[in-house]
Amino acid sequence: MIESAKPAWMLGPVHDPIDRDVSKRIEVLRIILIGLIVLAHGARGITVRIAGETGPLATLLLEVLNGHVDFVAVPLFFAISGFLFLRKFDLSLAAYGDMLRKKFVSVLVPYMLFNAGLAAWFYFVGSIEMMGSWNFLVGEGLFTKTFGLGTTPINYPLWFLRDLLVVFLVSPVFLVFFKEAPGVGLIAFFLLWTGLSEGPYSYAGDMFAFYLGGYVARLRLPLAGVSWWQRTACWAFGLLTVVLVCWTPLGFTDEGVRQFCFKANLVLGIAAFWRASAFTLIHDSKLLSRMGRHSFFVYLAHEPTMSVLQTKLLAVWRPAGDLQQVVFYFGSGLAVIFGLWLVAEALSKLVPRLYGFAVGARAVPPRRA
Repeated sequence: MIESAKPAWMLGPVHDPIDRDVSKRIEVLRIILIGLIVLAHGARGITVRIAGETGPLATLLLEVLNGHVDFVAVPLFFAISGFLFLRKFDLSLAAYGDMLRKKFVSVLVPYMLFNAGLAAWFYFVGSIEMMGSWNFLVGEGLFTKTFGLGTTPINYPLWFLRDLLVVFLVSPVFLVFFKEAPGVGLIAFFLLWTGLSEGPYSYAGDMFAFYLGGYVARLRLPLAGVSWWQRTACWAFGLLTVVLVCWTPLGFTDEGVRQFCFKANLVLGIAAFWRASAFTLIHDSKLLSRMGRHSFFVYLAHEPTMSVLQTKLLAVWRPAGDLQQVVFYFGSGLAVIFGLWLVAEALSKLVPRLYGFAVGARAVPPRRA
């Protein structure tokens, strides 16, 4: 039987396999980026809970990490998602329907489950400091907060999944650009993000990063190894980060220019983190690779866990001075990351089906002896 040719408007997938080096770097980057997100959210234990008492070194540390470096995690996640998804996605009605069905399981189910679980906690157990309470939830609207309609969801870090679902819904638009004018699409989404969005995170920014990942995949741009653009991006990212941290002391005042430079720095940060993933200590780390298998669970459960842990810690210890605050910042963050990873390891072995359902069937089944 002769296979019929595809209509001219359709765009087939990229059939080339992902390079082993690229796959390995994505694997270890997952837990690193989730770790940065955990640390970023845990910084509120210093900046909000003990506001006005932060030491100068801790303040500088948070300005560099929370104010700039950690911001790269979200666009890099979108870029990785776009790279993995858009390289294989077929521009057809059947493929689109099948994709929506799969994303319902892998994204929407965990999103709803971990939002509903937190709501149940508020109702049966009580409020969680820095997150909310049942009365607050009812006042804001249970339906509105659960789905994150026009606001952050109950488990607020899960806004990423909500935005990712929206990006999946409009994904055929990206393939049209790839077929007709891939470079124009890249510039258009970048200008849409930098020109219309005030903050670094927005649907426009999500779409740009997602499209960027697909652009790299569709044009088969080389990612393996360490090339000149990765090294250059590292130096440029570091230099521009210093400039942004010292923006006012350097005499700059235009906020519009600062916002543009900040977003441009996030793009440099994507390349810089990709370069960092090639370092042997990171690339060949068996621990990071193993932890990466459960990074999604760490992400889903980290914020309520962090809030409860820091509330308990601050009840018996109020970190004063730079050293204690830095220890509190990294200590609570690492405790949450490793603690939830160990919980995920246990759940994936004790109740693999339930765990797989909770994380959208992303869990890797335990290896047999």
